This record gives sequence, C-alpha cells and structure tokens, in this order.
Amino acid sequence: MTSFDSATTADRRNWFTPVQFDPVDPRVLYYGGNRLNRSADGGAIWEPISPDLTGGPGRDTYPYGTITTVAAARDGVTVWAGTDDGRLWVTRDLGQHWSEVLHGQPWVTRVTADPRDPSGAWVALSGYRSGSPLPHLLHTDDAGRTWTDLSGNLPQAPVNDVLSGDDGRLYAATDQGMFARTARGWHRLGSGLPLVPVSGIAYDHAAHRLVAATFGRGFYVIRVS
Repeated sequence: MTSFDSATTADRRNWFTPVQFDPVDPRVLYYGGNRLNRSADGGAIWEPISPDLTGGPGRDTYPYGTITTVAAARDGVTVWAGTDDGRLWVTRDLGQHWSEVLHGQPWVTRVTADPRDPSGAWVALSGYRSGSPLPHLLHTDDAGRTWTDLSGNLPQAPVNDVLSGDDGRLYAATDQGMFARTARGWHRLGSGLPLVPVSGIAYDHAAHRLVAATFGRGFYVIRVS
C-alpha cells in the first residue's frame, strides 16, 4: 500500500484532501495539499506541478490555506484547482504556468471541468464560514477570464458539487438537497431524498442516473432520463 501523504510534496493538507483521477488516463492522478502534485504511474511517484496556490496558513481570517478541489480537463494539459481561502487557479500547460482566475471568494467546494470544452468549468462555493447564506455557483467558457453567475433560484445554502450530465443538464448538490437546471431555473430532484446536505454527486453513464452522497443519511440513486 502506498501512502500519498509521504510521497507527495505539501506543507498543509485539507481534512478532505482532494485526489483526482485524470478523466482520460487512469494512471494519472492529482493530489492537492497546498501545492498540486501529479503522478503518472498510479500514485507510486509524485511530483509537484504548482507553487503554493493558497494565501498561506493563518493569513486574513483563514487558518489553513489548502487546496480543496481539483479537476483535470480531457485535453491532458488543463487543470483547475480551488482552495479554502477562496482562490481558483488554472493551468493550460500542465503546471508550467498558472493563472489565478478567482480570488476573494468563499470556500471553493468544487471545480468541475467541462467534459466538452477544456476552457470551460463550473465552480461551486460555500459561504457559511464567511457568514453568507447565499448559494454560489459560477461558470466560465473562456478559461476564467469572465464568469457567469448560475445560482439563480437555488435555496440559500452552500453548493457542494456540480456536474454536467450526458443529457446536457447541469446538476447541483447543496446543503438542501439535489437540483437540476432547466430553461425555467433550478428544480429539486429526488422525491425520496431527505432534506439533508448532499456532499457529492456522480453520474452513472450506463444507467443514466445520479448517485448522491449525503451527510448522515447514506447514498441515494436518482434516475434522470
């Protein structure tokens, strides 16, 4: 068994340290401490491909300074990384150069790369630690140069995860359940899903359904088409 902690280069790690597989090559993994590490051999050997992407520990009102979410695009060179001190970064050349495309935001809970466009991404944020009850969900289609607010009529609660399904719909996991976005706005999913925080979602491509992980109530399956 390989210990990622000892094999990676990081000064700090989040309680939920993100480990992300490359969407095309399963031998490639990404591991976020305060720097982003990459392995090309299934996790045996790691190398840092970024500097410290945070503001550091104890600065401003944030005590930790860690990467909280990582998403690799399907082109093999674009990688997104978000932090607990409200920063979002992107590299378009596998770590040779990084651009900070968001800062001064709430905690970045999830960044999801657009599976159809490497310059596109969705970003979910939680404002609870900064005292904001509002939902935060953003989208870019130009590698972070401009952003569109997609929060719309989502409930006043953190957004914990976001993904685009095979049907082209956008799905959001929040502290008040699961939602799907249509032309008329967001609507709630899952008639049997309790009103609890949904911390993560995955899309089952074979069965065309969502798998939702909740806080304290287990997993739920929601058929979406």
